[in-house]
Formats: sequence, structure tokens, C-alpha cells
Amino acid sequence: MILSVSWKNVWRNKTRSLVVITAVTIGIISGVLIMGIMQGWVEQRMHDAIYNEVSHLQIHNREFTDNEELLLTVIRPEETISALETLPETASFVQRTKVTAMAATPWAATGLFVYGIDPDKEKSVSEIFKKIVPGAGEYPGVNSSGTILISDKTAEILKLKHYIITSGLYERLSGKPVPAAIMQKLDSLRDVRFRSPKEFKEALKNRLSKKELDKYGKIIADSALDYRIRSRVQITFTDTAGDPVQATFRVCGIYKTTNTGYDQISAFVNINELAALCGTDKPLIHEIAIMLHNIDDAGNVRQKLSSVEPGNIVNTWKDLAPDAALVNDFMIMYYFMIIGIIMFALAFGIINTMMMAILERTRELGMLMAIGMNRKKIFGMIMLETTFLTGVGAVTGIIAGWIIVSILGRTGIHFSAWGEGFEAIGYAAVVYPYITTDFFLFVILMVIATAILSSIWPARKALKLNPVETLRTE
Repeated sequence: MILSVSWKNVWRNKTRSLVVITAVTIGIISGVLIMGIMQGWVEQRMHDAIYNEVSHLQIHNREFTDNEELLLTVIRPEETISALETLPETASFVQRTKVTAMAATPWAATGLFVYGIDPDKEKSVSEIFKKIVPGAGEYPGVNSSGTILISDKTAEILKLKHYIITSGLYERLSGKPVPAAIMQKLDSLRDVRFRSPKEFKEALKNRLSKKELDKYGKIIADSALDYRIRSRVQITFTDTAGDPVQATFRVCGIYKTTNTGYDQISAFVNINELAALCGTDKPLIHEIAIMLHNIDDAGNVRQKLSSVEPGNIVNTWKDLAPDAALVNDFMIMYYFMIIGIIMFALAFGIINTMMMAILERTRELGMLMAIGMNRKKIFGMIMLETTFLTGVGAVTGIIAGWIIVSILGRTGIHFSAWGEGFEAIGYAAVVYPYITTDFFLFVILMVIATAILSSIWPARKALKLNPVETLRTE
């Protein structure tokens, strides 16, 4: 009976109840969407950090992490490799040479970490081979000699990322929403080569209005982009004898990840070619990168490998990518903060609604007490009304939020206008919202807690009513 009466009481004033339900629904949708975006970014950052940058574990000479000298190689790598091959948690691993070098072209120079890799084996621990920019060369092969893989950012710094408007550009844009009148304004730029995005953007600014530039600038720039594949890049570093070494490589391809900072300093060449340049018969092993079957085993595997050679240090992905680890570890705190703030704000609206309902039903509540309904049932009725009122909005909000996040999880949310800033700190400009089942369970618990806490004050107000005095109320 209490359940039935409580449900009917919720709908006695439909307008007021619907206002509260709508507020709860919008609040839950907002919370789900915000957390979905945050969770999507965290998942993306973790994935990219592990599969593009640091893997699950890395092994170095203990002194190499402080002073990246060429001779500070992994101590007794054979024993470490034997241990890795016997561990059931190991999925794959690779050995790398890491050299600090200066890269130069006739137009610019920059500092780089040049990694010596086995291209085929590298695919088992890294997804860099999936990040080759379309139309910008290819991933190096085992038999390709004298080639180097650099990033989009490095290509820009070394002036190997050019922009040029050609006759072919007009044909490529014919099927895109760029009016012929816009292209006619660019006739004066035909066959002019721009060596940086800034120079090309300035040229477009001088010929297009701000509205035209905002609408068509990115399409024109993407179509005019021309990477100087097969260009020569001179690498300079110090060999094992301390003598300067210079070598010329040709760019075989351009890659681009979501972390501009990593891209800017990382280039890849064949490990055997780099060994010859270093003055050794076999590759210098500065780094062993390891992938596991289960990321949760990283701490356990580190303990096992640390005992193989005390002179080496074993770091997990959390040590190597602390930014991704920190955000991931604090997700539960973000849940409490975001949903807690939303629920706290909604609680005032719920309390206000229930207080108004009690004031309007003062005579009715007094009559119920007079005919024998005890205070415990009155308290339970008010609490159930509050729970129903909040629950309807919460269920609607959760379902609507789940649908919205599912759709956006497939299409993605584009933050292209701020893409450069996001990629500077390792986050993609396109985020795919993602929500776990645990989050929805957390929201349900928070809604129940909010409903119970919000019902206490109105219920206590009802319990303080004097039946005799309330019956005299008009």
C-alpha cells in the first residue's frame, strides 16, 4: 500500500515532478557524457603510451636512465632474454639501440633520439607501423638499407613538409566543397613552394577572407601538403671511440601519433646499420621493450626480472608514462567529483520539491496520523516518494546518456580547433567517449544515496506535524 500511495503522490503535481525529473535526467546525461569523454581520452592515452611509446616494460642499464651514453648498454642481455623466454606472462619483446644525434637537412637541423630497430620484430611491440601518414612513404623493411623513418613533426622542423598548389590540386579539390571562385583567388600561389605550415597559412590569409579561411583552409592545406620523401637527412653522433660520425639516410616514410612531444624526438633506422656506424660488430642493446599478455602482470614481472641482473633497471609503463598512469589511477576520484557535484546540486531541487509537497499536504498527513498510520510509515512514504522522483529521472538519464555515448563512441567528437594543443600533451584531437559498466553501477549508487539523503529533511518535517493542529489547517 505504501508503495502504491507513494507512486501516486509523485504524480499528483505532474508539472513540478516533471521539472525535477527533467533536471535529474539532464544532470545524469551531462555526467555520463563528461565522464565518457574523460574515460575515452584516458583509454586513448594509455593505449598510445603503451603501444607507440613505452610498451608494458622496459629494461635499461641502471646508469643509462641518468646518462644516455653509448657504452651504457644492458648488462648481460642474454640472461635477461633467457628469463623473458621462460616467463608465461611475456607476449613479445625486442632489443633496441638508442643514440642521441643531430639530424640535419640543407634547410634546418634538430636533435633526435635515433632508435636502431629490427623493423619486423618491432611490429610485435609497437604500432608505429600503423601510424604512417597516408601518401607519405612506407614503414621500413628488413632489407631496406640507408633509410630512416621520421615523424610528421620532425619533417616539419627539417623543412621536409612542404605545401604547393599545383594543377593537380585543382583536380583533387574538384570533388570537394571548395568553390571555383575560392581556387581562382589562389592562382597567384600556383607552383610556389612553402616550407612550413605557418608560411602557407599566411599566404592563404592574404588571399582569403577569415570566413573563407575558416571554412576551406584546412581542406586546401591538407590537399596541398607535399612530404619530401626520399630526401636526404644527415645524422651526426659520437661512436664508441668518442669520434664524431656522420651518416646520410633517405626518408622512407613519415609517421604521426597523438603525442607531438614523442614524435618530435624519435626516428628509426635499421639496427644493424646503426651498429656499423657505432663501430661495433653487433648491435648495442640499450633498451629491451616488453609486451605482456595482461597489463596487470607488469608489477609481478618487474620483480622477477629485477633479480636477473641488479645492474639493470626494469621500469613498468607507469614509471615511463607517469601522466597516463596518474590520470588512470585517479579515475575513481573523478567519478566522485563530477557525479558528486551534479548530485549535490540536484539534491537542493529535490529537497525543495518535497518540502513544498509536504506543506501542501499538511492536513492530509495529519489525517493519516490521526487514523492510525504510524510515524515509521509516514517516514517511509516520504522516502519512497523522493526515491521514485529521483529514480525516474536517473533511469531516463542513464539510458539517454548510454545511447548518446554509444553513438559518439562510433563517430567520435572532433576537437580539431584545439588539436595542436591536445597533441602537445599526448591526447588525440578526436576522442571516442567510452563508459564502463562499473560507472553506471556507481551512478546508480550515487542516485540512491542522494535520494535517501534528500528525503531525510522533508521526512523529519512531516514527522514533527501535530495531528490535531494539522486537522484544523485549511
